[in-house]
Amino acid sequence: MSTKPLLWLQHYTRTRDDHWKEKHTAPYARFPDKPYFPRLFELMASETHLFLPKSREMMLSWALIGYAVHLCQWTPNTQVIVQSEQEKKSVDLVVGRGKPGYARVLWEQQDEFLKRLHPLTKDIGKMPEDLLSWENNSTIQAVPSGPEQFRQPHPALVILDEAAFLTGAAASYDAALPVASQIIVVSSAGPSWMGEIVSNILNAH
Repeated sequence: MSTKPLLWLQHYTRTRDDHWKEKHTAPYARFPDKPYFPRLFELMASETHLFLPKSREMMLSWALIGYAVHLCQWTPNTQVIVQSEQEKKSVDLVVGRGKPGYARVLWEQQDEFLKRLHPLTKDIGKMPEDLLSWENNSTIQAVPSGPEQFRQPHPALVILDEAAFLTGAAASYDAALPVASQIIVVSSAGPSWMGEIVSNILNAH
């Protein structure tokens, strides 16, 4: 099961490449084959609380949203919440404003038979910019910062994106802890609550 989201990402859909013109390549490309991806997806499939440091070229945000989209498509009644510091960033990870968001791209760029297998509740062009919803009652919701975003829903997955720069990240994590089945915290480097946790984990090993 742990390898299925990665298999789907690498062989049955495409990601958005914002630098395709400079590289003279196609605007959408298959998910790359990096040596750390199998272990990453094993951890996402097995760990209920996961902290992931990242750098820009690692494509961890695409990996996490790919994991979330796969979870929603193959598991009915799955709710995912994606939180970033700014609403614009959260929206860009879901349906998007202007250019297509990550989750939208992954749904649109997957093979046609998979789009038919996993239909949305409405045409992709009519989806709200912050919500992607499937007919199987699964959703990915983009939310801005703030622990109050987790007081009502009971999500299967919460993603805290760029947590080192997320106002009240610790409070958001604490608010999601009793209601979310899984929490994944990801960020590039920066002095923060997340940085302290990662440093403590590394020092303990």
